[in-house]
Amino acid sequence: MQWFAEVFAIVLTVLAVGGVTDQWHMAFSLPVLWAIWRFMRFEGGPPVLAFAFTFHWAQVVIGLFYFAATGRQPLAMSADRYGDMVLIGLVCIVVFMVGMKLGDWVVARRMPIRRMRETSLSWGYLLIFYFGIFAFRGALRDFAWENPGLAQGVLALTYIRFALFYLILRRLVHSERYALAAGFVVVEVALGLTGFFAEFREPVFIAAVVLAEQFDYRRSAHWAALTIVGTAGVFIGIMWIGIRTTQREGVDERQSFTMSERLHYTSGLAEDWWKGNGEDKMASVDGFVDRMWDVYYPALALARVPSVLPHTDGEMMMTALEHVLTPRILVPNKKDIESDSLQVRRYTGQMVAGPEQLTTISFGYEIQGYIDYGIPGMFVPVLLYAIFMGAAYRFFLRIISHRELAVAVITVIFWMSLYAYNRSWAKMLGLSLTLMAYLGGATYLIDRYLASNPEAADELAGRSAPMPDADPHLLS
Repeated sequence: MQWFAEVFAIVLTVLAVGGVTDQWHMAFSLPVLWAIWRFMRFEGGPPVLAFAFTFHWAQVVIGLFYFAATGRQPLAMSADRYGDMVLIGLVCIVVFMVGMKLGDWVVARRMPIRRMRETSLSWGYLLIFYFGIFAFRGALRDFAWENPGLAQGVLALTYIRFALFYLILRRLVHSERYALAAGFVVVEVALGLTGFFAEFREPVFIAAVVLAEQFDYRRSAHWAALTIVGTAGVFIGIMWIGIRTTQREGVDERQSFTMSERLHYTSGLAEDWWKGNGEDKMASVDGFVDRMWDVYYPALALARVPSVLPHTDGEMMMTALEHVLTPRILVPNKKDIESDSLQVRRYTGQMVAGPEQLTTISFGYEIQGYIDYGIPGMFVPVLLYAIFMGAAYRFFLRIISHRELAVAVITVIFWMSLYAYNRSWAKMLGLSLTLMAYLGGATYLIDRYLASNPEAADELAGRSAPMPDADPHLLS
């Protein structure tokens, strides 16, 4: 009965939205969003997939909602086939969901449920490891870039910080210490704004996942916290668009910035942006939507293939697989993958910024799949990759016996791997496999060590262990 009511409600909503706005692509996206939250919350795991695919979905349709709400036309709407690209993106999400469910189901049937231990680290060790990685993250990145053969692994291990950050927030929210949790989020977001890239995104997302994992719809405090996190995330994203060019110029010009100088510089830019006029702020909103709704160049390519340029019969996918399956640590002279910007130039006819300007214009997996195989062949790689990711999700959840470790590593791996709609196949495959191998592998080894050494596990978790020579019957 509940299932029927949900379907009936979503059909009425689609008809109402489509009839009122005459934006049927936008209306048809609503069942996809409903399906994400209906089917992508896997039993026993954190709600990371629902959040990752919601962000993925937003990147496919945000421009439609923005135009319907404001009448301001995003750049992508100037491309003749932007609507077709939106539909392709929505179908990719649906195929992803089908594959994820299938992969999860296969592994869940074959791997037994393990008895899980909830806590793994005491507060002392958790904070020491977190602040230790936090303090040395710059040195680790410098080491990675100086040693290309080890770069992927070292960079992947720096994401352990986000897993530890997740654990800290999870415990604070569970104990209802919201002010302290907010303090950690503010610090992470502030420091994320001081760099070259949008590194504030991950802490905002992790905060949302932690709140959703423990969300109680009957508690107004939970609604308020989730609303604040969501609103703050959108506001910070818009502000970043307004200051990022000047911010990046400042970072390039002053490589010797101390952290306090970076914070002062970025806060000054933010203050100037906030004091600016309303039209400048609306320009930032427009830029935010254009940056999120990365449909323009794929739509241009869609119009030129195969009418102007032929399908490549899997050439892009084979190149991506060859690149990913050839570790640089074993092949030091491995060629870098072709810049996405060069593919954009070739298939859109637009002379976009590229390697000469030390930048890259993204060319997402969905348009690469279309160029390779056309429709419907492009959806086969998506399905296979989704099955693999669904299987990996359940595998990590079953093989790691400490729940804290499992949910933390799953959250980081699957958010980083799946949230981006505009990521190329080479980058998406490479990142997910690297995170699983290094971050997942390191977590598994730690879990096995704790499981095989009960005394060490008790010490790390801050629990008192029984004496080694104690009679087990006296402890029952």
